[in-house]
Amino acid sequence: MRKTNAAGKWIYAWYIIVPLVLLLTLTAPWQRMVGNFFAPYLKIANVAGSAVADQTVKFHSRKHLAREVARLTEQNLKLAMQLKIAEQQAAESRHLRAMLKLENPPGFDYIACNVLLRDPWMWDSGFTIDRGSRDGLQEGLAVIAPAVDRADRVILLGVIESVNKYTSRVMSVLNPEFRISAALPESGAVGFLNSGAFERSSGGTASVGFLPANRTFALNELMFTTGFESAIPGGLWLGSLESIEPTSLPFGNRLYRRGVMRPAGDFEHLRTVMVARLSSRLPR
Repeated sequence: MRKTNAAGKWIYAWYIIVPLVLLLTLTAPWQRMVGNFFAPYLKIANVAGSAVADQTVKFHSRKHLAREVARLTEQNLKLAMQLKIAEQQAAESRHLRAMLKLENPPGFDYIACNVLLRDPWMWDSGFTIDRGSRDGLQEGLAVIAPAVDRADRVILLGVIESVNKYTSRVMSVLNPEFRISAALPESGAVGFLNSGAFERSSGGTASVGFLPANRTFALNELMFTTGFESAIPGGLWLGSLESIEPTSLPFGNRLYRRGVMRPAGDFEHLRTVMVARLSSRLPR
């Protein structure tokens, strides 16, 4: 009895599968034929649309087309300018948020300042800020900015060179007259910016003098303030060692080497900076 039921099931399955296979076999050529038949007619819409667009362009005069090109060019220029402004605003927003997160070093207090004026002839050598003696500023104080991409670092941009009641002049680390000691923790050495017998650097770099000749230096080694200067906190990021002259001859008597520092600060887009004021000399 069970064998009879199993045989009946196979017969029913055979009656169902065979017609389905035959149906698919018969319809496949028809599908290809229908597709081949309607393909040219489906392309007519695209060809007609392109032809109409071409004829529409030909109907306009050259002056009209020139005005349209000028309008589109102006529109693209405006969009590019808007994008640039948006990128600058986003960068400034990140910079301001980083400033809010700065912690005051012991004995110092930070005050925010806006950049008022840049020297067109010496663009990166100094600038003027909108704070002065009434805000507790004095000569020699450190002007700093946060490192947006590194929350653990604070960049030294320069020091205050002169002070008025409402404004102050800042000398940047790229100014040839700027002098400060610089520590290179990786090599365990100390040098001095823009000191010693050196050739003045160009292209947004600063010279480094009095680097010990018996130390091994690595390119892109980070440089920081030492804290030797009383008004400048130690550990501020100055930049990185971009290049250094080769060692002296084995029997030479040179004790020091010279190098070039690439500053960490972005002097091309300065808008807001901070000054590290001495807490003991703040106005009351």
